[in-house]
Amino acid sequence: MLRVNSDRLRKSLEEMGQIGYGGPGKGVSRLALSDEDKRARDLFVSWLKEAGLEVIVDPIGDIFGLREGSIDAPPVMAGSHLDTVREGGAFDGALGVLGALEAIRTLNDYGIRTRKPVAVACFTDEEGARFQPCMLGSGVVAGLMTLQEAYAKKDDAGISVEAELERIGYKGNKWLKPVAYFELHVEQGPVLDAKGISIGVVEGIQGIAWWQGKYQGEANHTGTTPLDMRRDALLGAAELVCSVRRLAEEMGHDTRTTVGRLHPYPDIINVVPGQASFTIDLRQYDEALYEDGKKRAEALVAQAASNHRLEYELEMVGDAKPVHFDPAMVNLVEEMAREAAFSYMRLPSGAGHDAQYMHSICPTAMIFVPSIGGRSHCPQELTDFDDAAKGATVLANAMLRLAGS
Repeated sequence: MLRVNSDRLRKSLEEMGQIGYGGPGKGVSRLALSDEDKRARDLFVSWLKEAGLEVIVDPIGDIFGLREGSIDAPPVMAGSHLDTVREGGAFDGALGVLGALEAIRTLNDYGIRTRKPVAVACFTDEEGARFQPCMLGSGVVAGLMTLQEAYAKKDDAGISVEAELERIGYKGNKWLKPVAYFELHVEQGPVLDAKGISIGVVEGIQGIAWWQGKYQGEANHTGTTPLDMRRDALLGAAELVCSVRRLAEEMGHDTRTTVGRLHPYPDIINVVPGQASFTIDLRQYDEALYEDGKKRAEALVAQAASNHRLEYELEMVGDAKPVHFDPAMVNLVEEMAREAAFSYMRLPSGAGHDAQYMHSICPTAMIFVPSIGGRSHCPQELTDFDDAAKGATVLANAMLRLAGS
């Protein structure tokens, strides 16, 4: 069985983690297609070249390092993303990219030439922190969004994806699609850490629905406008926040709902808010419950608007259906963990990943390693480097088994 170089993987993670690092308590900020993201991409590309890989950049900015096989065929691919949320952690996404690179470096160390090509992937804008929806690059690769639709997405400052790809020099011209896809990732939840288990064998990913909305009421003087004559947009949004939380409680079955952004306007102490913009995030693993939850969430938006005499706009900006990974791929991950004598368990993913979209075009599986304390999307995110190496070891052997030697 292959064993990865744990010291090399640690060094790669630590060096990448310095890009966008804001200091103690500030975490890592590498928003998609930012200057920090460009620096991370440039470093990654330099490592691909050092490993003797062909560097391919596709039109949506996804980066691939391709290692030839003895036959001409689509590659066995593994990867994730290098962009982060604002003040996030150093492992989310980066472990999947650098763990896949380490798997290929390990093939080089052992002098193994695989039958099928193998590739490492870094997908564009997985987080959706700057451009929505999330998983933008893999969504285009999977055909779930057109290239032009992706190019037209804009951030809060009105800057488009296409403009930023051109600015940082990562608007490529060649596509690469795999025969199979693996993704190594930190769990981002507490289960593995709490149980003292090293490897999560991921069976699937819950559905994720995102909306952006806006309530339009009437701004007016707080001292002269009676309560019963107000059209308070923030009050309507506050009702929505509470009703969206109750929706998750009523649905049960581990449904999760969040209003993560809420911005009143004009945001002045003595003005009744005339406008309020908001987001909604709904997640559910069962497909029937997921579809029902989407309908009920949209009905709640309309109900709060009616209760407070508001107009409203609502746009669904993300709709990643629940997925259940290919059983043979899941079984392979479990087999590799067992052969390596690592403790493991099966579980679903509560977070979205590029694998959620890649699943639609090829057999796909994921490997989780523990998140200490279950913390992620925050500066306190941490995974033990020994566990990271165990995950990369499972990944390397699974890739080799599929690629053949």
